[in-house]
Amino acid sequence: MVILNFTLTPEAASKIHDLLVCLGKFSDTVAIEARRDKFAFTALNSSKSAYAALTLDGKHFFSSYECIPSHGGPDGRFTCSMYTKALLSVFKGRLYDPLGRDGAIDRCEVTVQERADETQCRFIVKMVCNQGVIKTYKLTYEAVEVMHALFDRNVAKNRWSMHASAMKEYTEYFGTKTEMLDIFAGEDGRAVFKSYTEKISNGKEILKHPLVTAVAVNTSDFEEFNVQPGLHIIISVKDFKAIVAHADTLKTSLKAFYSHPTRPLQFSYGCDGLLCEFTLMTSGEYNGATMTPTPAPQIASRANSRAQSAATENRSVRSEMPPPVEPASRRSERRRISGQKRAASPKPQADHESLFVNQEEEDARWEPVDYTNEEETLGWDASADRDAANFPTFRDTGSFSRQETTDSNEGIAPSQRVSQIKGLW
Repeated sequence: MVILNFTLTPEAASKIHDLLVCLGKFSDTVAIEARRDKFAFTALNSSKSAYAALTLDGKHFFSSYECIPSHGGPDGRFTCSMYTKALLSVFKGRLYDPLGRDGAIDRCEVTVQERADETQCRFIVKMVCNQGVIKTYKLTYEAVEVMHALFDRNVAKNRWSMHASAMKEYTEYFGTKTEMLDIFAGEDGRAVFKSYTEKISNGKEILKHPLVTAVAVNTSDFEEFNVQPGLHIIISVKDFKAIVAHADTLKTSLKAFYSHPTRPLQFSYGCDGLLCEFTLMTSGEYNGATMTPTPAPQIASRANSRAQSAATENRSVRSEMPPPVEPASRRSERRRISGQKRAASPKPQADHESLFVNQEEEDARWEPVDYTNEEETLGWDASADRDAANFPTFRDTGSFSRQETTDSNEGIAPSQRVSQIKGLW
C-alpha cells in the first residue's frame, strides 16, 4: 500500500494546469511517477519521437509532500497513468487569481487511495475554495511501468540559450501548416530558424503546397550560443512551439543541447522547483566546410594554366592539320602569272594566348605556303586546258583579278568568295 499526499498552493496548481496543456500536445495520456523527494509527469508521443519529463521538487514546489512507496525501499516509486483531459478537467486555468475573485482556490489537496479494504483505487483531488466550498474529484488511474529517455549532455557540445518570451515572438512567424523546423548557424554571425513543409505529389496531383518561413536571429541576442557553423538540426515545429509556449508561462530561459543530426536534442528550462526536459528525435545534415578553402591566388594560377594549356593545344592542332590540296586550275593559273609580282598585304599576328580565333584569320589559317592573301573568288575558266583529269568544272581564281577578266576573254568576273562555299573539296 502506497502513501502519497501533497498540498498545492493556487499558483502551483495553476502551473500544473499549464504543464498538462503542454503534455496534451504530445500524448493523450500522462504518466505519473512519485518518489520520496519528487513528483514527475512524463509523456511519450505515439511515434516515440518526443519524450517529455516535468519534475516537481518535493520541498520547493509543494506546500507539503509525503510519499512512501509500498515497495522498493528508499529508492522506491509509485507509478500510474491517466488521461490528460481527465486531469485538465480538474486543474482548470483559473485556479489562481491574485485578486481573489470567484473561481480561485485557497489550496489543492491530492491523495492516492490504494488500500486493501477499498474496492477501487482512486486519485483523489480536493479543491478548497475561498468561500469554504470543497470540490472533490476521484479519478481512476492505471498502474503502468514508466520508462525514461536517457540523454548525455557531456556529448552534446552544441548548445544555445534564449529567453522564452523572445523565442515565442519568433515562433509566431512560423506558418500554421508547416511541419518541420530547421535550426542552423550561419557563418555570418546569425542563427536561422526555418520552418517548412515538403510538397507531396501523387501523380500529377499536389497534395501539399511547399511553405517556407525563415527567421534570422543575431547570435548576440542569445544568452549563450555555441554551435558549429553549417550544422542543420531538424525537429518538429509543433513540438517546438508547444515547448516555447510553456516555457513562456514560466518566464524563464530556454536551453537547447544537441550533438549532431540523427542524435537526440534536449530542451531544458525551469524555475521555483519545476524542471522541464524535452528530448526530441532529430534529422538533418552537416554542410560545414571540412576542407580548407583554396586561396584566391592559387585559383587564378590554375585558371591561367588551363588557358595556356588550351592555347597550346589550339596551336598544336593548327600546326598538325595540313592545308587542303591545291586544285590543278590554281597551279596552272599561278604558272601563267608567275612573271607578275604583286605586293601581298601583311597578315595579322595571331594571339596565341587567346582561346578564340579572330574572324580575319578564318581564311588565312587555311592558306597554303607562299600563297598571297588576295581576294578569293569563284569564276569560270575558258582558257585553261580542257583536261578533265586536271581541270574541274569550277576553279579557284585566287590570283585572277577583276581587271584582267574585264580586259580579256579568258575568264568571267568573279561572283562569289571561296570561303562562302563549303564542301566542294
